[in-house]
Amino acid sequence: MRVLIAGCGYVGIPLALRMLGRGHSVFGLRRNAAELPPGVQAVRADLTRAATLRQLPDDIDCLIFMPSPARRDRSAYSAVFLDGWDNLWAAFRRPPARSILVSSTAVYAQTDGSVVDEESPAASAAFNGEVLRRMERRAERCTEGCIVLRCSGIYGPGRERLIRQSISPGLEVQASPPLFTNRIHRDDAAGVLSHLAEMRTPLGLYLASDDCPAPRYEVLSWLASRQGAPAPAALEVAGGSGGKRVSNRRLRDSGYRLLYPDYRAGYEQLLATGRENGTTH
Repeated sequence: MRVLIAGCGYVGIPLALRMLGRGHSVFGLRRNAAELPPGVQAVRADLTRAATLRQLPDDIDCLIFMPSPARRDRSAYSAVFLDGWDNLWAAFRRPPARSILVSSTAVYAQTDGSVVDEESPAASAAFNGEVLRRMERRAERCTEGCIVLRCSGIYGPGRERLIRQSISPGLEVQASPPLFTNRIHRDDAAGVLSHLAEMRTPLGLYLASDDCPAPRYEVLSWLASRQGAPAPAALEVAGGSGGKRVSNRRLRDSGYRLLYPDYRAGYEQLLATGRENGTTH
């Protein structure tokens, strides 16, 4: 296939390497193409500026749309996810047969600890979830060959905030009621995208998360223990949010097998690398 990764960054680069290794031709679109690995054909462009998109490669078979906003506010989200999608789609001479949009489980508003899946209502009142849901609808109107992938929190090399936070002196964390959190390792996010790009008859929506939704207190306590530090203070928060638990059943049923099926597997690898590099407690 000829694959265009629009937003070839934190997840896009390992995805590009994976797809190159499987024999595909890969184009990486980003403002600064200097960080693209060898073999990835650079498309230097800014999705928010339509004039920079006039030289897109022809005959793209699969578009993977996964840009990052410049800031965490509504205007930045709207610029890259809504205007960016419109600009890119209008620039194609021939639309790709398959488009994969990377969205987020932030589109779900559930905060009672309930399980969410592809059939659950998505009606977040937060600006990020609302903009991403609008992006999904907009793309689905443009093409029948659209797959939406809603990812939970992506972690991995370079995204180790929880590791540092877990050993912060005086840390207090909600323990009751349990505040469920969800995550997926960067390498699994890339693996899922490669899997969906190559599937013969994919469905239109998948959730990407590991097998183990877990209370935030449990995760931080485990990380502290693995670094030889005391557990954070447990807080009881009357009326506190319970979060949500993201189900990956549809993704697993499609045949994808996680490299890091729970937070312990993923963070253990990061901690081991940190110890080798002398960067963890």
